[in-house]
Amino acid sequence: MIDVVGIAVLDHLPLGVDHVLSPGRHCTFVGQARQGRAAWASDEDIACPLARFNLGLDTPDAQTVARLSRTLVEWKAAKDVETAGRFLSQLVRLPFGRRVFVYGPLADIPFPVDVVVRIVRPEEAMRRVHDLAVATAELCQGRTGGIGALCGDCTSAVLVTGRPSLSPGCPGSRREAFLNEAELFLAFPQALDRAAPPGA
Repeated sequence: MIDVVGIAVLDHLPLGVDHVLSPGRHCTFVGQARQGRAAWASDEDIACPLARFNLGLDTPDAQTVARLSRTLVEWKAAKDVETAGRFLSQLVRLPFGRRVFVYGPLADIPFPVDVVVRIVRPEEAMRRVHDLAVATAELCQGRTGGIGALCGDCTSAVLVTGRPSLSPGCPGSRREAFLNEAELFLAFPQALDRAAPPGA
């Protein structure tokens, strides 16, 4: 299983990469990348409503927020719609717009990526975060609600803030990206991932 996945965010269809086999979740496409498949997904291919919200694929209007709040209650991710709405208001999401996401093993994507997602154990996470601080003085963020981990904590938040993010994942992302019980997600903007390789 591949432990380093690249995600590129484009405003056009990429050359040299296949389209995803079918619509699915952002975290599912990361899991497929861990299995060695590089593929692109348009906004129409991202099926999870929370991922669509985090990734800026749905308009963040009152109707969208109300509908997603009800969904979070149905998922038992919030005790009521008011709590769900407060949760959604705190998310760091991409601005609304059309975009294409490319997922794949980092070494197999034939152009620069925007986010590097590493599957790590706590000891490796500590070393990588420390190496980054030593080399650049950058701190890693860890704001998470245990849901929307790959789409929010590890993609939109990283892209918007330009800072790395450590996340324990969520039930969906841990399942779809094949994490074992001792593993976490550690995501970097590509420039910071390259700035502090282990042992830097």
